[in-house]
Amino acid sequence: MPSVIPYLRASFGRRILLLFALCIVVPGAIFGFLSLRQVEEKFHQETMRRMRLQGREIVMSIHGGFSSIETEVEFLAGILGNGTIPTLHRSSDWGWMFHDRPLLGATRIRDGSRSEALFGNPCPPPPQTAAARSHLASNRGLVYLQQNAGGSPRFFLAHAIRGKAPERELLVCEVNLDHIWGRVRDATPPVTEVAVLSPDGEPLFQTQPMPVAVLKRVEEERRKGPAGNFEWGQGSETLLVDLATVFMKPAFLAEDWIVVVSQPRSEAFAAAKRFTQALFLSIALVVLMAGLFAHVQIRRSVAPLAVLKEGTRRISGGDFDSRVEIGSGDEFEELGHSFNAMADHLGREFRIQADMGRIVQTILGETEKRKIVEAVLENVNAVVPCDCAGLSLMDPGVMKNEAITYIREDASIVSSVTRKVMLSLSTEEIRRMKSAEKSVLVGKGAEFGNFLSGWTGTRPAVFLLSPLVPRGELAGVLILGYRNPQSPAREILIRIRQVADQTAIALSRARLIEDLAQNDLGTLTALARTVDTNSHWTAGHSERVTNLAMDLGRELGLPPDEIDLLHRGGLLHDIGKLGVPPSILDKPGKLTEEEFAVIKKHPSKGAEILEPIPNLQKVIPIVFQHHERFDGKGYPNGLSGEHISLHARILALADVVDALISDRPYRPGWSREKVIAYARENSGLQFDPSVVEAFYRIEARRSVAAPAETEFTAA
Repeated sequence: MPSVIPYLRASFGRRILLLFALCIVVPGAIFGFLSLRQVEEKFHQETMRRMRLQGREIVMSIHGGFSSIETEVEFLAGILGNGTIPTLHRSSDWGWMFHDRPLLGATRIRDGSRSEALFGNPCPPPPQTAAARSHLASNRGLVYLQQNAGGSPRFFLAHAIRGKAPERELLVCEVNLDHIWGRVRDATPPVTEVAVLSPDGEPLFQTQPMPVAVLKRVEEERRKGPAGNFEWGQGSETLLVDLATVFMKPAFLAEDWIVVVSQPRSEAFAAAKRFTQALFLSIALVVLMAGLFAHVQIRRSVAPLAVLKEGTRRISGGDFDSRVEIGSGDEFEELGHSFNAMADHLGREFRIQADMGRIVQTILGETEKRKIVEAVLENVNAVVPCDCAGLSLMDPGVMKNEAITYIREDASIVSSVTRKVMLSLSTEEIRRMKSAEKSVLVGKGAEFGNFLSGWTGTRPAVFLLSPLVPRGELAGVLILGYRNPQSPAREILIRIRQVADQTAIALSRARLIEDLAQNDLGTLTALARTVDTNSHWTAGHSERVTNLAMDLGRELGLPPDEIDLLHRGGLLHDIGKLGVPPSILDKPGKLTEEEFAVIKKHPSKGAEILEPIPNLQKVIPIVFQHHERFDGKGYPNGLSGEHISLHARILALADVVDALISDRPYRPGWSREKVIAYARENSGLQFDPSVVEAFYRIEARRSVAAPAETEFTAA
């Protein structure tokens, strides 16, 4: 009944549905639940009773099997005791009598030790206990087993030879268990699994391998009594398990066996499942018929109200194109017409607000002045219709009272080109524009003419100027041009003021970010100089390495943000040397192993120093890896190839080049040609070949540009 769902949102519809549920669904559900519980309980009791009877039948079949085998052995013992067939001395003489019989072999044992195999494999003597001798003396069979390493146990049945004392002469026969298991299979009903367990819980026979968990549970239940039953969950299937005991001791003086009968609950309850399906089908049919009747009543009563509520929900979700259709011919139909008119008005307003939100988000999402200007000029026409647009910015980098104006002649065409012009403004114009609290509408040749001097050719009839005044200072002016001299509507003035305010905020933030970036780099440069002053031999080293690394990055085509990362990493790459004593840094001779070990710690120490600073996390791999070698023989971790970050590979070459070209206390600086040759020789060993080739190209261009230059300097 999908079509009835909208009507159920009405209170009246819910009352009808509640009445329907109380009268039909709830009684039917309660009746079905109680009936199902009773049927399941009855089926469960009947199934467990049937399984108990099946277990007892299997116990009887095992007893019957051993009894029949005992009869065979007693018959054979009688033959041997009477001597009525004296010619049976060889195994072949016995074979015809016991072909396809439950015995696999027979052995005659005299005086407890001398044995004579009558047929089959030799059989071991039974246990020599007082109970065993007493049992055999009573002319009853004795069952015992012999364990085989890695194989199934062998079972034997011993019987005293007629007329002989048990301790003097016995007949021992090996039992063919297949004969017993055949009787078990015959007694096992369909869809039922049977397992026979030895006294220690090991399976002697299974129709299907039984889970180890079930066997453990059987052992637990067995301790409670000779019989029992339980349920065991196995994934989505549940097993019903019953166990019974084969009492072997009274008849055969053997330990009792355990018979385990199991059946899947789904098989046992198949009939109950069919009953459940039929029951719920009947209930569902009754509910369906009653539901159809309730549907008709609900539809007639609350259909118009449900349509209006659904329309309201769609509008609240942003679907302003939604319309309602009500043909009831009463007040509901009139309400539907009013609803549609309201949806039209709301749709227009929300689309304008969505465009306003989009342009504001675009403007505030940029952090560069150039991108902010582009975002404003490309999107302003979507929220404030105009014929052209411009943005004048008071740039502190130019002379006082001058501004840079970006003009888009036709703001309705996104692909139009933005022109950039310089404007000279009067002090009075700047003062008056700064003091304007709202947007100013001006015509041709009117005040603020210098702000409009950048427009050439066909000028708009009027301009709308909105000052950008963040923090009390004039940052710029947003200019919209209109060919029609008619004044813009009040709502247009409100929206342009909103765009101007958000633009002012974005420009102020961009300038703040730019100042912070400059301060950040200045701080890093000061820190790098502090590190380099740790030794007068390394003065200026970090800045020279940084400049060369940035040139290499540009030669390799890295984007600006990656070049900035090289800038920061280069300045900080030796910060770990703050922990190296000057006596080691300035030592004129060769370093000892202990001193070199101290030097080798400076990459790790540098990474440790930078670790607490969040905005320098990307710099840490450069500082940590700048002494790794491309062939994996560097330090501290012996990384190789592309496992070393590209920035660290670039910095590694720049660091070595500057170190070789500079004077050190233990050697003079190398010539440029020698340094270039060293880099080429170690390409693919110490240095990344692609970085070496970039370095070679830079030096080749430098040689062409200044062939007379002999002193190496980083670009």
